[in-house]
Amino acid sequence: MSTTRTWAYAAAIGLAVLAWAQVRQGDWLLYNHSPSIPQGFYHRADASFRTPLARGALVTVRAVDVAFAYAKARHFTDPGDRFIKRVAAAAGDEVCAQGETVRVNRSLSLRRRHSDASGRTLPWWTGCRVLAGDELLLLGDTDDSFDGRYWGPTRRESIEGVWLPLTF
Repeated sequence: MSTTRTWAYAAAIGLAVLAWAQVRQGDWLLYNHSPSIPQGFYHRADASFRTPLARGALVTVRAVDVAFAYAKARHFTDPGDRFIKRVAAAAGDEVCAQGETVRVNRSLSLRRRHSDASGRTLPWWTGCRVLAGDELLLLGDTDDSFDGRYWGPTRRESIEGVWLPLTF
């Protein structure tokens, strides 16, 4: 078979997989266009994730489940509208949100913004507590990520799945 024909078949199969994945996006493949974590395709790593979620794991959560009012104001309410974030803190970790600062275990210190790039006021949670067994703090990789600094701890039941970057 010629090299051109091989590439044509590979491209056709790739496009078919991507088209099918777009239809079933919520199940096993997603494309992250946000700079809050590296942009690109991610595949679902597991379906049940019964074991504890490790710090650093990438997970998805529906926008309306963690920040309903903000998601509604941005028209980010479809079932496929989700955030992909890293687990930054889990059960037993202390998280504190006071003023412009969010701290994890008194070491990791993060700044919060008052408004997003469009000038909308960002929600803030306030408090200091040790995360319960079913709670996680989810963060993006960038300072301007809309994440747990604004909506607070997330209950494990809200996590849709664990994701890994798709590498070719």
